[in-house]
Amino acid sequence: MKKILPVLMIALLSGCAKPSDGPSAGSIRSATFPHSADRIPVIELANAPAATAANSTVLANSSDQGLAALRGGAFNQQRLRPGDVIDVTVLDTGEDGLFSSTQSKTLNLGRFTVDQSGNVTMPFVGKQRVTDSTPEGLQSRIVAGLKGSSVNPQAVVTVVDKPTSAVVVSGGVKNPGKFPITARRERVLDIISEAGGASAPAPAAMVTVVRGNQRASAMLSRIMNDAKQNIRLVPGDQVMVDDDTVSFTALGAFKSTGEFQFEPGKLTLAQALGRSGGLADDRADARNVYIFRNQIVQAPANTSGTSASGTPSITTKPVIYHINMKDASSIMLMQMFQMQKGDVIYATTASTVDAAKLFTIYDKPSIGSVAPAPGSK
Repeated sequence: MKKILPVLMIALLSGCAKPSDGPSAGSIRSATFPHSADRIPVIELANAPAATAANSTVLANSSDQGLAALRGGAFNQQRLRPGDVIDVTVLDTGEDGLFSSTQSKTLNLGRFTVDQSGNVTMPFVGKQRVTDSTPEGLQSRIVAGLKGSSVNPQAVVTVVDKPTSAVVVSGGVKNPGKFPITARRERVLDIISEAGGASAPAPAAMVTVVRGNQRASAMLSRIMNDAKQNIRLVPGDQVMVDDDTVSFTALGAFKSTGEFQFEPGKLTLAQALGRSGGLADDRADARNVYIFRNQIVQAPANTSGTSASGTPSITTKPVIYHINMKDASSIMLMQMFQMQKGDVIYATTASTVDAAKLFTIYDKPSIGSVAPAPGSK
């Protein structure tokens, strides 16, 4: 009777609370949405949508313009901007003109910097607003300002320096800094190349362009594959490259748990299990392996899920996929199932392992036990 009692106690305790690496298969199948009584769907791997990762990528980008939202930014390399430095020379070929008292018919007024308000103040013609004006346009205005004091005035405006005709590249590039925008009208990929290229792989590099109070982002791989995303930059743009590394997490009874990075569309479930070292033979329940995923879903057309602009709304919905690795056909299915960013793979602990842990706990000496005194029998 004394030997049976501990076994009965363990059986009772195993139905209440038992040591484990995480939730049991039963608790996973009965899991509900936060703040709701609705259960999270548990889908068998054989019933998973084909090419889930590829379809989700399309949906995620269906209403996302990316960098194309900033297309059409006007820029003329010849137009003057605040900070530009110009050199102005005036000429008067008339005999009774501005320079009639001198032997020279030419006068260099000097160099001037366009102030932050876009103005330049020059002798004889006073303050002139020059922002977005070309050197030729400013020449005409100087000539107009000299009429009355000059018989046949002419002017030459030369751009000496354009320090503001540049963009700033920061973040995950090899050589961040300021790079000039020339008459070639550089595009995003041109500037990233001048900065030494992205330090992260293209599928993991997120490119953000900030233009005034506008901001747009796209993955570098998308910019490389879609010409509309490779927009022309304008002076003052900020280009930020971030490492948006895609990863999955392995938890539970795997030989190696943790976070593992991968490239989107290039990792199957079978490969992911291989990266985690496979199941721990002495702990895992091969019949109950799960993938926890925030599935990207698109609301059907003409429903309340459609946004005011008429584009379908895109949301995420938790879903759990079940894999029975005792079933040989699962190995084939795992080779077709694509991993997605943020997936969590969880291997449950076998119930026999949990029972063995209880036996271990029961066999441990009590905390209050005292060692026998030296020499006692």
